[in-house]
Formats: sequence, structure tokens, C-alpha cells
Amino acid sequence: MKTKHSAGVTLVELLVAMTIASLVGTSILQLVITFQKRILTEISRNDLQDRAERLIRFVANDIREAAFMLGSVPLVAGETPLALVHDSLSGDPLETLAYALIPEDGGLDDDTLTLVKAVSFAPPLCLEQEGVIGDSSLSLNRRPNLSPGSSRELLPAPEAISHLVLGNHRRCYALQSADQILHLEQELTVTAPVGTEVLGVRAYRYLLDPVAGSHHLRRDDFTSQNILDDAVDGLQFEYLQADGAQTDQPTDPGKIRAVRISLLVRDLRSDQAYPAAEVYTMGNRSYGPYRDHFRRVVVSQLVEVKNHGLP
Repeated sequence: MKTKHSAGVTLVELLVAMTIASLVGTSILQLVITFQKRILTEISRNDLQDRAERLIRFVANDIREAAFMLGSVPLVAGETPLALVHDSLSGDPLETLAYALIPEDGGLDDDTLTLVKAVSFAPPLCLEQEGVIGDSSLSLNRRPNLSPGSSRELLPAPEAISHLVLGNHRRCYALQSADQILHLEQELTVTAPVGTEVLGVRAYRYLLDPVAGSHHLRRDDFTSQNILDDAVDGLQFEYLQADGAQTDQPTDPGKIRAVRISLLVRDLRSDQAYPAAEVYTMGNRSYGPYRDHFRRVVVSQLVEVKNHGLP
């Protein structure tokens, strides 16, 4: 008589298989989590580097154009220093801008830099009729946009551009009124042919503003203080002068030929495994250690300001 053997596994075998599967699954899951953390950390590093490089490119492009159409010492026709209303500050103070680059060494604090340049409009503003020496009224090819806070085109008021430059000579003129006919406070000192471009004079100030334990990198255009990034922990400027010397605070800002910009940019997310124990040296100041689990990166660029060297 034959005995039938039933197919299957015993309870012990099943428990052993489940235990092995659980151990293997746990190991694989741990490997996946570790790999995912490494990927996220690498992505975070790349994002931080990309953000920092975009910021320094923006600042560098602005500084590279300093003194455009004005030279190192901006003068209003009549040889008086340029003065603009600083509408973004309380009280709207009138601020004299004796140089196209105005450095402020922060010492133990962050540096500040103010620059002045002429900017084009889009579409361009051009003279529709010739302006001759002695004229104080100019006819334009189109009416400027006068809406405050929009394109900030020509308008003798703090919320818009109150001074202009003609494209064929480096002297700026203050405005009495602005429409398709411009009325200047000074008479033309040089003849301006038909089609001469009319540019606006703008000042920009770069600074770090501490807010609730963080730092905002701001670009103050004398109308509003725009936030470029809200996680920048350091801002330093160094200046290369005409004689080749490098300094943190030039005695003669008119002799600046290049500016080294340095930014200390913080990651937007913390990493509890990262100690943040580094010390960062930029210009004449050291930053850190922070010990707050945020990664940081230093980006630096030397920018030649060709227009600043022009007579």
C-alpha cells in the first residue's frame, strides 16, 4: 500500500522564509534610502552652486556697466555733481553721487556698493528734431511712459528717472517736465542730431539687509529695494585701482578699474548630517562657523569696469 505525501511547506519553513525576506527587504530599503539621501544632497549642492552663480552673474553684469555714458565722475550740465532723490529711504533725501562707483567698506559688517550708469529704454527714446547748443526743449520720437512704478521712464519725480543723457556726449541733464516735448533745467552744451538716443540716469545700491536671522541681498534702485535672494550670508567688494593696487576702500573712487565681488550663499534646506563648521574668508572679513546644518558656497568674480576708466 502506497503512502501519499502532501506537497507544501511547514510553518517553521514559512517563518524562516519570511524572516529572510524581511532581512533582505530591510537591507535593500536602507540602501535605497541612503542612495536617495546622497542623490538629494548632490541635487541640493548643485542647486546651491547654480543659484550662487546666477546671483554673481547678475551683480557682475550691473557693475560691468557702471559709468556708462557718464564717466567716473557724473556731472550735470553746468559742471555740478549729480544728485538724485533716494525715494526708497524715508524722507526721500537728496543724495549727491560724486562718483559712478561709490564703495562703502563695512569693516566687521558686509560691504555696500553704489553705482551710477545710463540705461536705454525699450523701445528706444530718440530725438525727432535736432537739438542745438542753447536749447532747453527737445522733441522725442514717442511719448515716454509716465506711469509711476511701471517702466520708470522719464519723469521729474522720485518714482521715475529725473535725469537724462544724450547718446552723443557724456553730460546729464535734469528734467523740468517730460512728455513728447522734454523741458530741461539746463541748456544743451553740445549739438544733438536727429536720431540721437536719449538714455535715463539710474543709481543702484547693492547691500545685505538682515531680516529675522537671515540676510536679504537687495538691489536698491533709489525707488524700491528689490530682494535678489533671501539666503545670502556675506557680501564683500574689493577694488583694483589704476596703479594695480587692490584695496577694500579706495581713497579715490575715480581710479577704480575693476571690482572683485564675493558672495557667501546659503542653501535653502538644512541637512542635519552636515555640521556647518567651516570658516569662510572673503575680502577683509571672515564668516562662520555657523553650526546650523546649512551648506554654504563662496562665489567670487573680478569684473572690469571699462567705462569707469574713460576720461
